[in-house]
Amino acid sequence: PATSDSSDSAAGTAGSSAPASSWRTAPEPIAEDSIAETADCDVLVIGLSFSGCAAFRAAAEAGAKVIAMEAHPEDNHTCLGMGHFGHINSEFLRERGVNGVDPIEFLNNWQLRAANRSNAALARKFTNTCGEAFDWYIDCLTQEERDALEIQFYPTDESYTTFKNGLGTYIGTASTMPVQEKILGNLLQVGLDAGAQIYWGCPAQQLTTDADGAVTGAIGQKEDGSYVKVAASKGVIVAAGDYSGNQEMAKELLSQITNMIGDDGEIISSGYQGDGLKLCYWAGGQLDPYQSSMGGDYYYPCDSPMDPLGSAASLWINADGKRYCNEGFGFMEWAAYAGALQPQGPVANVFDSNYEALIKAQPACHMGIDYPNGGMDGLPALLEAAVAGGAEGSGADTNPVVYAADDYATLGGYLGYEGETLDNFVASIERYNELCATGLDEDFGKEKSLMFAVNQPPYYAYKGEKSLGGMLCNTSGVAIDENGQVLARETFRPIPGLFAAGNTAGSRFGIQYTTALCGVSIAFAVTQGKFTAEYVASLA
Repeated sequence: PATSDSSDSAAGTAGSSAPASSWRTAPEPIAEDSIAETADCDVLVIGLSFSGCAAFRAAAEAGAKVIAMEAHPEDNHTCLGMGHFGHINSEFLRERGVNGVDPIEFLNNWQLRAANRSNAALARKFTNTCGEAFDWYIDCLTQEERDALEIQFYPTDESYTTFKNGLGTYIGTASTMPVQEKILGNLLQVGLDAGAQIYWGCPAQQLTTDADGAVTGAIGQKEDGSYVKVAASKGVIVAAGDYSGNQEMAKELLSQITNMIGDDGEIISSGYQGDGLKLCYWAGGQLDPYQSSMGGDYYYPCDSPMDPLGSAASLWINADGKRYCNEGFGFMEWAAYAGALQPQGPVANVFDSNYEALIKAQPACHMGIDYPNGGMDGLPALLEAAVAGGAEGSGADTNPVVYAADDYATLGGYLGYEGETLDNFVASIERYNELCATGLDEDFGKEKSLMFAVNQPPYYAYKGEKSLGGMLCNTSGVAIDENGQVLARETFRPIPGLFAAGNTAGSRFGIQYTTALCGVSIAFAVTQGKFTAEYVASLA
């Protein structure tokens, strides 16, 4: 961004209307006489997490000469993520008996969840290639290792339906965590075997540009403090993570969270410092018009996202003892948006002894209990402790504390409701039971298949203070086209030579990480890293 070949001027500074944030100002160009080493390649990959590792291998397999710069040293190379890969229509899924998915249906569902803010051409490319990308991703595994991969929420219960409240959730999340290190190592090794090179412990400091603004390479700083300048004849792929760990960037760009926490609040986050986004911005890149996150901008119905019922659509009751929303609308993220407008105080989650059916009717979604793979194993003991504990509930060492009673008023009393709020609590349950009996939620429109009356004692409940959850990572970044090429500010046309992948890139998710199946963050990173690298390698 701030430097280029010796004849170039500094690249892409913020326009006069941009907020005066320090991260927007490009650093001074690194002097040519500070460069201790130079190298040439076709494709330069900056960052070796999921998307960068995939790009490194894919570009090398396509016959390109590849170099990578990775900020961490080789002995401290880690990738943030739980190893869940959400996809459709792979050979792996077909072998396991998972039904195929109509890609057009999937694409339209994707755009609906994104409020049509994501790049539809980019989403279509992911839809059409994520299955083959997963098969490619795991091709180093033995048959025994493949067979051991769990598929979340599969096999499904007979009550499972794909669509609820008009939104589809699909089966296709493979849990690769046990073999993730092997898979990522293989991505790098295939690239190395094809002649690719890695500069470990060498974060990219600046991109280089030519007189026309095209990105021509980057300058990295090695562990000994010296600089290396790498020229990339086909393109640079920036895959250096998000900005969720950078408070200044997060508070400026994530306006919805900032509005919720106030000017003096701190955004609860972890992750990267925005180095990749800054590189692209300094080179003239356009940010996604709407910046979104994975978590952090909605209110959980309880203190923890790991509630005993997961994302099952149980009955939620606010501090006034009243039901307040469709608890099963979309994933937990969308349903939990309604909490923002509720009064401060406790929010209760209420259910009965038919909890197993309630859980099995949930969509296959984030924070859901993975019942086919042992997700409910500890729940019976917890509920038994709640029954035995009476007013003390399941015990102070459980979080949250679960209470049990054979009548609604006693249960509400255990939760702390009293007087009018207790009357409301009882009336809310009775009203909900009436709606469940008719199968029509006239109050909030909950899907019939998710409506389970609270009428089989003992009745259970737990509560938590209305609270804003923490942010895991960003789901937006620099705007890209369907090939991963970064778009320029003002013109929204591709910047020659500059590409982004993974969480540095935007144009993927829209308003939240609410997707048609779990594990799409990693799946999109790998899939897009792969097809972006293949595209860059194909350039003349």
